[in-house]
Amino acid sequence: MAKIKSIIGFEVDTKEIRATEISRNNGVYEILACGNIPLPEGTVDEGFIRDQEAFNIALTELIQSGGFRSSDIVVGINNENVIMRYATFPKVDDDKLRNMVLLQAQEFIPIPVQEMEIDYVVAGHGFNDEEQETVNVLLVAARRNMIEQYINILSASKFQVTDVDATLLSYCRALKTDVVGEEKYAVLNMNDDLLNFLVIQGDEISMARSINIPERVAENVKRLYNSEAGYELEKEDIEAVGSMLGSETSSSVGYYSMRPDIAPIEHIYFLTTAPHSQELLNEITGMVSLPVTIPDFYKSINFGLEQNVINKFTGCIGLAIQALEG
Repeated sequence: MAKIKSIIGFEVDTKEIRATEISRNNGVYEILACGNIPLPEGTVDEGFIRDQEAFNIALTELIQSGGFRSSDIVVGINNENVIMRYATFPKVDDDKLRNMVLLQAQEFIPIPVQEMEIDYVVAGHGFNDEEQETVNVLLVAARRNMIEQYINILSASKFQVTDVDATLLSYCRALKTDVVGEEKYAVLNMNDDLLNFLVIQGDEISMARSINIPERVAENVKRLYNSEAGYELEKEDIEAVGSMLGSETSSSVGYYSMRPDIAPIEHIYFLTTAPHSQELLNEITGMVSLPVTIPDFYKSINFGLEQNVINKFTGCIGLAIQALEG
């Protein structure tokens, strides 16, 4: 009998490590292991592992207690060291596109490109003012030293890092699987140090915006993410974070609608691993005229887990599925 290949989708933020091991056999996906473990405060900060010993202790406990067996792992990243930019280039042959994108990336990335690992996703095609064909891409740039740190630490723990991917794109692929149809929609994603706003229709991305959590609500966000660990959370924290989300969403929608001859956004999907997501959603919907919902992911796949668990681990699941399909 052929051995079933499995791989671990792996995410880290300042609060916790999340991981999901998935196998694929005859096109059928199965979750073999799934778990998360909190990280001591200060273990991860600004996207970097600051306390390697604490990180390794947590990682070992998660792997052993969660029953993970695969040594292959794909790492998802989404923090302030990951920059996404929408860019348009003259259309060229596919075999020349990568070189052109990499040569011109510095025009769109505010950090020296020699410090970054750069990749891109083709986000559609169009025409410029001279009616010349163009190709639109979503540039994804991440600090090279951050990526190398994760690879080195995981490799020392006997893992084989097969890929490093943007977690947000994993969520977008999951939305496309069985949540959205042909509508033009926006994705509002919040983690503990970053907001992302993407506008998508089908395979075309027409806007990408990354925003660091504003300093005025940084402490509110910190308390929000720590509230499950026993920190006291006040109503004012929810209101402050929700108001910030509503304001940033409104400004992003307004900026997008100013573009000429472009179809409007029809729906906004709010993605976050933060506690109290429904209360945050209520704050956002009071400030935005468009429908805003928290989606349920992978409803068409019977993973045998509660939907709230699937939603929490969607990033990890998507990372693993993409690696198995690739």
